[in-house]
Amino acid sequence: MNTPNMQNGAPGSDPASIAAHKQQVIGRLLKTKGGFQKLAASMQQPLRLKRDYQAVGRKAFKVDQLPDGALAIYDKDPEVAAFVVGEDGESVQAIIKPRRVNVPLIEIATAPMIPYQQIKERRYDLIERCQELAKAQIMASEDDRVFVIIDSTAEAGFDNIPGQTNPDIPVVAPLSGQQIADSYALVERNNLRVAHFFLNARDYADLRKFGREILDFDTQNTLLNTGILGTIYGARIIVSIIVPVGVGYVCCEPEYFGRIPVRTELTVLSADDPVKRQIGFSVFEQLGFICHNPLGLSRLIITR
Repeated sequence: MNTPNMQNGAPGSDPASIAAHKQQVIGRLLKTKGGFQKLAASMQQPLRLKRDYQAVGRKAFKVDQLPDGALAIYDKDPEVAAFVVGEDGESVQAIIKPRRVNVPLIEIATAPMIPYQQIKERRYDLIERCQELAKAQIMASEDDRVFVIIDSTAEAGFDNIPGQTNPDIPVVAPLSGQQIADSYALVERNNLRVAHFFLNARDYADLRKFGREILDFDTQNTLLNTGILGTIYGARIIVSIIVPVGVGYVCCEPEYFGRIPVRTELTVLSADDPVKRQIGFSVFEQLGFICHNPLGLSRLIITR
């Protein structure tokens, strides 16, 4: 909220001091009719076309916060131990060949700028709104990379695994419960449990027609705002505009599927340009993505 007359008695830089100062100003404004009108005008919201994007990709992965100085290096669990008879003909030796994975970290960033005159002209908190949109843009860019790596895993992840084939299930719309159950079976045959089912809103429309005997709708607003729309056969259904239309991803539990090592969480820094009289922000995060287990993934290819 862009509270009027915040110049009077500038608060300290800490959040508690700012919040206390806001409360004092609001209380002062509520005592007069003119102040009440100013307060009402400051609470006006912009005309918005849609709700801000909320990240959903991290739900499929285990997120690791990297300590300072630590590298994103993971020791891959050996697939199987090979037991052989030793040279003496009596002893038995286990041959294990673990592999180490070094995950490269990337930076996702944006730098919005606001002309100072616009801040004074708007009837809502333009600075706060700009930060919200920048964070939503970063989260959408993050999810775009998440679903690219998931799709690449579905395409080529089984090439070097003996006895395994591409986990695609071709579907002619509309989706049926039997087809979804078959996609779950491709994951569960590897002693894994399906945890998430990612869909686009267009394809989720087919699931809405199933009824409550198959689909358990979620009604909690806090979950709906994060893309979780219900559960089907025990797995959460997550809908996102980043998931391509005509594709559904069935993923196992995050700890067995992949990692997102995070060096720097979403951060907002000031990046003003006094020469151009612009208020600016540098919004960024540094993280990596690895999907280490293609056995925990199946993909529905939906044609209409």
